[in-house]
Amino acid sequence: MNEFTMIREHGPEPTPLSADVLAKARADLLAEIHAATPATTSRPVHLRRRTVVVAAAAVAVAVVTGVIATGGTDTPIPTYEAPVLIKFDMPALPPELNPVPDGVTAPGFTAEPGWLAAVYSDADKKPGEEMSAISVIVSSNRRSSDGARTTYAGKPAVLEKVDQKEPAFRQVALTWERSPGQWIKLTGTGRYADEHTVRSLADTLVDTDKRLSLDINVAPAGWELYAFKGAAPDGAGAVTSLRDPNNPNRTIHVSTMLGLVPNYGQAVEGGPRDTIGVSVNGRQGDLVQIPGKQWMLQAPLPDGRAFQLQVPADFTQQQVIELAEGVS
Repeated sequence: MNEFTMIREHGPEPTPLSADVLAKARADLLAEIHAATPATTSRPVHLRRRTVVVAAAAVAVAVVTGVIATGGTDTPIPTYEAPVLIKFDMPALPPELNPVPDGVTAPGFTAEPGWLAAVYSDADKKPGEEMSAISVIVSSNRRSSDGARTTYAGKPAVLEKVDQKEPAFRQVALTWERSPGQWIKLTGTGRYADEHTVRSLADTLVDTDKRLSLDINVAPAGWELYAFKGAAPDGAGAVTSLRDPNNPNRTIHVSTMLGLVPNYGQAVEGGPRDTIGVSVNGRQGDLVQIPGKQWMLQAPLPDGRAFQLQVPADFTQQQVIELAEGVS
């Protein structure tokens, strides 16, 4: 029994976590994922008959770690009217460190409602060493902070410090409003957990016009970015999720794969199911309807990869195709 199993089975009920704690945990976990060896991050997923095709996660931890398998029943979900689709603008990435410091990788990205994070992972971590990383979280509102009041660039700021001895964990975070409506939390972990270092890193932030690697440019009116995970080095495993803020159970997930899944109708949840051949931006795709639950669609991307789209059942077939044509 490992420590995670022991805690889950015998430990006390957990205390609810704050949004900041969850954000930090996701950023830390993403840093660990990016620090993993290619053998662990780029392994393709092999599907078996009557298994669920690689699915974008509906909870934060699953989004960070990759994918989840949904249940195999056809229990209907509540029905709604087909929504109105409009142009959707993905949020801009956080300002980037320029130059990227020695000892860290290029940033990976993750997101949840209200914030988006860039994580610069430890490029030199050795087994048993304390993890070092830098994260830059951008949000439209100030996130709760319990640290000391200070200033940065002449503006009010909050400085938070963690110095844990056993196991060793050090972290320093600086939060301030960089521009009206743009709150930044820059966190240094490990060897970057120093106030002077964090302030110096903040001085190097510059705006970027780069975009998330898996974009959706069409969405129901009023929906928001729910979660995001960048791709593995081979280009598979990127996840972008949108949701209805008035009904968080209504979500759209899109994820990248190395290629199309053969016999798609047999591989999806509860298969075999009838497959509808569709054209997505002039490329042949497969559409499957799971009555009362969702639509599932796979189609090629121009670079040779493929993507999978999961959409609530009340959308029309044409709307599912329209959403798919907005994936890039």
